[in-house]
Amino acid sequence: MEITNARRRKTKFMTEYQNMLEPFLIPVLYKSYPGLTEETDIVYDESGKRTKLDIIVSDNPKNESRPLFIYIHGGGWTSGLRKVRKYYCRYWASNGFVCANIGYDYGVDAAHPENIRQIFKGIECVLEMAEFYNIDTSRIVLAGESAGAHLAALCAAASVHKELFELLKISFRYKNSFDVGACVLLSGIYDPIRAMDTGFPGLKAMTCSFCRSSVEELRKNADELRKTLAPSYYADEKFPPSFIIGSDKDFLLPESETFHKELTAAGAKNEYFVCGGLHGVHAGALACHIGPGKKAAERALSFVKEAFCRNCANN
Repeated sequence: MEITNARRRKTKFMTEYQNMLEPFLIPVLYKSYPGLTEETDIVYDESGKRTKLDIIVSDNPKNESRPLFIYIHGGGWTSGLRKVRKYYCRYWASNGFVCANIGYDYGVDAAHPENIRQIFKGIECVLEMAEFYNIDTSRIVLAGESAGAHLAALCAAASVHKELFELLKISFRYKNSFDVGACVLLSGIYDPIRAMDTGFPGLKAMTCSFCRSSVEELRKNADELRKTLAPSYYADEKFPPSFIIGSDKDFLLPESETFHKELTAAGAKNEYFVCGGLHGVHAGALACHIGPGKKAAERALSFVKEAFCRNCANN
């Protein structure tokens, strides 16, 4: 389904409005982490409009193998500024991770699954720099918030269900060796069709733009579409260990609760944490240096380290 001019104008206005507001979050998210090096705006796909990534890494020690933390920003697939998420990435970099903060084209320019293809190109670009940054490719974390958590979880699903690469027509050089050790998912969407009924503002329009489809078409073809669209479709015992963070005042909280229950029922390792107070708003856990957001980040870090240890023991 093509985007009509009216729909394109509406989506563009939504994108510009939301992106105009995002910089106001920086004073809330900001914390200084000394001793970090950042390489920004690395172009990983010349054909995209927003296909750039940042690498954030601790200066010391330089000769030690480090895990990789891949972050994918949210914004309802139609907006989101990569630079605003660097503060969350800095927390993980300060704890010894090489952080890749990956951008991708919005739904108006890149309908699903093109954005997933782009993200895997970004991951491929980072993995090609593994030797330079001393990345331990056996210890990889996929993370994101909101729509970014959806994309991160779908990438994680592909890592254990390789048929997804074929279904999504993704060419990924490392698909046979790509192993996700853990996921950190903030205020995520795990079934976009199901999530349209949460009441989250503007989500139906965002989903339609992302999928190039109407609400009616999405509902009618839901069973088939979920195979390539919904991480929850792949919530089985093979799904990578996941730390799921919700916010108690967020319309999308049921998505986090349901995904946690789906993974638990399937026997997949996961942990569920709900932020309250001022962090109870959508993706409030991005403010990871204070209050419940700090506790969520600390718990997520412990969960990831334990997942890595279990993986080493199993191998």
